[in-house]
Amino acid sequence: MKYYLKKCKHQELGSISNGQASRGRYLLVSKNDGVLSMFPALSITQLNDSSVIPIFPLYSNKKVYCNFVYHNSKYAAPSDVTGRNEYRIYLNKELENDQLLFASNDIVIIRSFEITGDDGDTQTIFLLDLLKEHSSTLYTELNQVIENSDIPHGKGGHAVYEGNISFFEDRAKTKIQTIQKAVVAIDETVKFPIEPSKISSIESLFNSVSFRDFVMIGYESKCAVTGMVIRHENLLNLEAAHIKPKSHGGSYLPNNGLALCRDIHWAFDKGFFKLDENFTVIVHDKALSEWLHFYNGKQIHIPENPFFRPSSENLKYHQENVFGLFLTSGRL
Repeated sequence: MKYYLKKCKHQELGSISNGQASRGRYLLVSKNDGVLSMFPALSITQLNDSSVIPIFPLYSNKKVYCNFVYHNSKYAAPSDVTGRNEYRIYLNKELENDQLLFASNDIVIIRSFEITGDDGDTQTIFLLDLLKEHSSTLYTELNQVIENSDIPHGKGGHAVYEGNISFFEDRAKTKIQTIQKAVVAIDETVKFPIEPSKISSIESLFNSVSFRDFVMIGYESKCAVTGMVIRHENLLNLEAAHIKPKSHGGSYLPNNGLALCRDIHWAFDKGFFKLDENFTVIVHDKALSEWLHFYNGKQIHIPENPFFRPSSENLKYHQENVFGLFLTSGRL
């Protein structure tokens, strides 16, 4: 087993004063190769490249998504005098159980592992535990591992521990079984589509996180327009695009989503092209892009499961309210 041990520090936790954080809270992640190999690879040239990582805290019964960000202005924006070069996992209310759970000198334990679904696809999941009892034997032992680590401490103590932390693994057993069952449950959901008449009754079950998950499942983690994907492990160049924009009242239901690569997503949001009732790409005649016109008249990949197919109402809204938006330099 390989674990990342991280000792929390006052500054990264928002410099708590009188029970209040003065700024955003995060975990500073070491730039050590052994540490970064556990996380999604991020670009050094794309400014503040990021990835959303799924975390299962061992102290709660929920799946949490956190932003893993590489603040890389030192390389991606050399004119930036601050020259930042650091990786962060940003904390949120779900991870902290709606409180300031993480405290100075607490030790965070993180382990990644892969789950394989029935379709053979794998996804990387992160288990996380938090040691808050600083007088415990385990805390003393892991704190010593951090102190003896050859990873420069910088703003926070870091260590990679290879072995078996039995306390962690004992707590993780049930969690891993739950995760495996959840993967199977998702597979079963997409095999047996929900009747269209019942879709509105389950709308409240979807949010920004589950929206992306289900859109990627529906489109088999490939761009709906190009049929292509750039993939490295769990890192994809795909985004879940809203057909009827969220800012216009669009829902998080999968039938309001498309899996699109970043450039295609941008062009769709700006109205450079639309989809007709047959799911065919219609590029605006004033769009000056040979690359985009290559897909004009071509049908997108249509999900086999009707539950994921774009609804006619959402397509109509995009056709009437978004298509051609780039001509007015409007913003959604």
